Amino acid sequence: MSSADMTSGSVSPDETNDESADPTGQDAPVEKDESIPGASHRTVFGRSLWFWGIGLVLVIGFFLGGLFIPTPYVILGPGSVRSAEERVEIIGGESFEDDTDVLFTTVHIDDATPFGLVRGSFDDAREISSREEMFPQGRDETRQVNQHAMDFSKLIATREALLALGHEAEFAADGAVVVGVVDGGPAEGVLAPGDTIVELDGEAVALPSDLTEPLSQRVPGESVEVTVERTVISDGESAATEAVETTMETVVLGASEEEEPRPILGVQIQPASPRIESSVEVEVDSGRVTGPSAGLAWSLAIVDRLTEGSLTGDRDVAVTGEILDGGGVGLIGGVTQKVATVKRNGVDVLLYPASISPAEISEMERIADGEVELVPVATLAEALEYLDPSGSVLRGATSG
Repeated sequence: MSSADMTSGSVSPDETNDESADPTGQDAPVEKDESIPGASHRTVFGRSLWFWGIGLVLVIGFFLGGLFIPTPYVILGPGSVRSAEERVEIIGGESFEDDTDVLFTTVHIDDATPFGLVRGSFDDAREISSREEMFPQGRDETRQVNQHAMDFSKLIATREALLALGHEAEFAADGAVVVGVVDGGPAEGVLAPGDTIVELDGEAVALPSDLTEPLSQRVPGESVEVTVERTVISDGESAATEAVETTMETVVLGASEEEEPRPILGVQIQPASPRIESSVEVEVDSGRVTGPSAGLAWSLAIVDRLTEGSLTGDRDVAVTGEILDGGGVGLIGGVTQKVATVKRNGVDVLLYPASISPAEISEMERIADGEVELVPVATLAEALEYLDPSGSVLRGATSG
């Protein structure tokens, strides 16, 4: 066979040396056609392309799943620092502005994806929590509860700030609105959410606390007459109409589960149209932020707006903590995330509740790493003393 035959591609060299060749001298049949140069290479390439294509799809699917597949967890992370003073409006009194701010802090809550859980486990400033722990009443219901807490916190903050400056300020409302009825409780089927209690046995009820005295004079099992204002919807010829009707209902008092049972109505109540009555009117716009943890910041911001000069001196000061009736500073959640928020935003002072546990304080100090001065305060008075140690700002306030 010539060298040209060896490279023609009709058969391979091995086939020409095969001892099983046809004894007649003719070549044995060739099982695979290699007469098209590169055909076998294209087949292998096609299979490789298919393999890598499937692999790429799986990788993309895994990546997208890690980004978007929901899990039963949420992640608490650093939020933002915002000016409290910019959200305070003073009506009916002189107000002042300066170049520095009292800042309130927030925590960001996000649904956790698989990748988010991995990231959160390696980030000290993030905390992983189950949805049930974070939203025990459901997401929407928990937000409503937190919104009520924010609204009430703003009222307390306003009152405590005005009292600190020597102004008269009192809580006022138009009754006690029912926001929940205890299942199987004495008021079930008698009162309903949305009812506003305005009298109990003929005694006026303007605030929820006004129920305490008349109920203390009763015993479980005794009947009381509850006067409520109730919105009634009726179908008209063209459209439904709403009207507020006053009605009297009889409730047989139940007993609390305390060691010494006390008479209860079995309802959750809040002030109806709550407000602060004072010669100075203050409005606080909390926006979409909910919860009570900005209370101390609101009080300090109101004081700063009502006094000449800067309460915070030549620096911005971040603040977190619930303000309590009487001027105390209450516990809040997400404090470590707030330290990280303050640090990342370049603010070097954070006032926080003095009742925070030692373990949390240790964690706060570790995250602050010397870049944020952490100042514990137990009362509004302590916060004011830290910010205005000479008392010069407060002495300049005008009492009304």
